[in-house]
Amino acid sequence: MWGIFLESVVIFQNYVGFHQNKYLFGIYLFFLLYLLLTEKNKSIRAVFVYTPIILLFCFFCPLFRKVFVRLLNDAETYYRLLWLLQMSLVSAYGAMKLCGKYRKAGLVVMCAAIVACGSLVYRSEHISKAQNWYHLPAEAVEVAQLIDPAEGRVMALVPADLVYYIRQYSTKINMPYGREMLIARWDYYNDMYEAMEEAEVIQTDSFVELTREYGCNYVVLKKDRELQAPLTDYGFELYAQTDTYLIYIDRNMKTNMGMNTVIED
Repeated sequence: MWGIFLESVVIFQNYVGFHQNKYLFGIYLFFLLYLLLTEKNKSIRAVFVYTPIILLFCFFCPLFRKVFVRLLNDAETYYRLLWLLQMSLVSAYGAMKLCGKYRKAGLVVMCAAIVACGSLVYRSEHISKAQNWYHLPAEAVEVAQLIDPAEGRVMALVPADLVYYIRQYSTKINMPYGREMLIARWDYYNDMYEAMEEAEVIQTDSFVELTREYGCNYVVLKKDRELQAPLTDYGFELYAQTDTYLIYIDRNMKTNMGMNTVIED
């Protein structure tokens, strides 16, 4: 039990950024205690005071964590319980309540405190300048625009590095597999993914058989992807290309409002 408790402490510290910046959590804790002592509205107390306190108690309770993990069979999402703490809302409401008689001055003081205690998010290694309004890689948008249908739906097989982005651009583009294949610990299996990504050289015969089994109208390959034989020998046509990708269309397939069928000879 003690080990489980310590793991919860580490998760909590990582969540609030305790090792990098403990001051914002200090502000939140201060206003949580302030509202506990001063807030009279029962509804507000229930949301901003009782809920966080009960949640924190449950989060650090080893028995609660064991039940949570057992029921959901997922220990990695335990930290998401902390999303319910509403740290920004509690801090903002507490600050305005404390500075109720001097709202303008209080707003300036609190903004200055938050800026001084926080950190500039744009300095993070995880933040980069958006290449377009979609906030997606430019070449991913280019590929998606080339295969996005005017009406109905299409099935497109794309390399793993595009899987995250294609459906963000358009829900009219279906794919034979998605994000589940890119998370190794989930241990999913998909024969189309194996043929596309795991084979050192794509075995064109079986590969084409699978693309038609899954109803793929388009196949997108990296230009340096090695194939046993060209797709053009199997009824595919080079439809378009970008700097990195070749986009093939299977003329043996037709699209009919989301249903892909093989055209019989």
